[in-house]
Amino acid sequence: MLNITDYCTAGNIWSGISSYVKDHKESYAADPAVSLSDDDILKILKSNAKEVLSPKDYDSFRKAVTSLKKGSVKFLKKENLYRLFFVLKLESDTQAHNLLLNYLHQNELSARSLDEFILIAALKLKLSWEETSEIRKTYNDKIAAQPTAPSVLREGDTAETYQSVIDETLRSREDLIRFLDDSQNLDFFAKTRNTQYLALFDDVELEVLYNADSEQTIRLVTDYGSTEKETMLEYYHSLFGLQDDSSGPMLSDDEIASLCTKFEQVFMTYDNFCLLVQRKRPVDISSGTFLLSLFKKLLTEDSEADNDFYVNFLDYDEFTGVCNDILNYFGFPVLNPAIDSFDRLLLDIYKETLDENPSVTNSCFQKLYLRNIKNYIKQIANL
Repeated sequence: MLNITDYCTAGNIWSGISSYVKDHKESYAADPAVSLSDDDILKILKSNAKEVLSPKDYDSFRKAVTSLKKGSVKFLKKENLYRLFFVLKLESDTQAHNLLLNYLHQNELSARSLDEFILIAALKLKLSWEETSEIRKTYNDKIAAQPTAPSVLREGDTAETYQSVIDETLRSREDLIRFLDDSQNLDFFAKTRNTQYLALFDDVELEVLYNADSEQTIRLVTDYGSTEKETMLEYYHSLFGLQDDSSGPMLSDDEIASLCTKFEQVFMTYDNFCLLVQRKRPVDISSGTFLLSLFKKLLTEDSEADNDFYVNFLDYDEFTGVCNDILNYFGFPVLNPAIDSFDRLLLDIYKETLDENPSVTNSCFQKLYLRNIKNYIKQIANL
C-alpha cells in the first residue's frame, strides 16, 4: 500500500532547473567534465542574471531562485519563469519549450497569448531581456485587453499563425513591432488557448459546450457519431468524481472540494468548471486534469493498435511513452514525478497495480488502474 501522505506536498522545480543545467553543462560550465553541485548552479544563475537583467529584475530573480534552492518556495512566478529563459541564455523558443515541458512541468508557451507571442518572437529573434521587456510594456494595455477565449473555436489556428508569422515573417525587432501595430493582427490573441480546451473536451459537441444554454446542458458525442444530452454537473462528476461503470461510487462533492486544496492545479469546484466550460475563466487547463480524462479514453483492444491513443498498459515504457507523446502533442508537460506530486501519485499507483496484476488482459488492467486511482484519491480527499 502506498503512503498517501507522501503525495500531499508539492514538488520543487529547483530539481528541474538543476537537471536542465546539468544536461546542458557545456553551455554553463567552463569545464564540462566537472560535476556541478546545486550551490554551483545557483552561482551560475546569479552570475548570468546579473549580466542580463536590470538591477530591479535581478533582485527579484535572485531572491526567487535562492528560495527555490533552499526549498522555502516550490515554484517560480510567471515573470521570473520568463526571466529564467534569458538567464539560461536560451537561443530559441524551441529550447524554452524543452525546458518547460521536459524539466519544469509547465505548459508550453502559446502563440495565442499576446504576451507569450512576444516572448516566443523575442527568443526566436534573440532579443535581450531589456528589449523584450520594453516591447511587453509598450503593449501591456493590449495584453490586458485580450478576450478570455478566442472568438472562433477551431483547432490549428495557432500553429498556422506560428508558421506564417513567427517562422516566415518575423526577421527583426522592427518586423515584430510592425505586426503588433496592425490592429487587425491583434484580433487573433486571447488569454486562453483552444488546443488544450479541445483536447479535454474531445467527446463533446463543441458549439453546445462553448455556448452552454440556460439549463447548463451539453451534448456528448458517442462512439457511433450520435449525441446524447448530459448536464454539465453530470460531466463534472464524471471527470472530477472519477465516475465510471465499474469501480464503485464516485467521489462526493465534499471530497472533490477537499482535493481542490490538495491538488489545486488538477481539481476545481463546479462553479469554476462551469466558467472553464464557457470560456470565462482565464486559466490554463493542467496536465493533471487532462490525464484524469485521458486514462479513460486510452484504447486497449488489439484491433485498435494502429490508433495513436492505443496503449499496452502492461508495458511501463509504452504506457509512459504514449502518455508523454499525447501530452506533448497538446502542449502539456510530460509526466514528471520528481516535480509534480500528482504525476508521482498516478505513476506509483500504476506500478503497484502492475506489480499486483502482471498477467491480466489489457482492458482489465485499465479498469483496475482506474479503480485504484479512485480509491487512493478518495483516501487523500478524506485525510
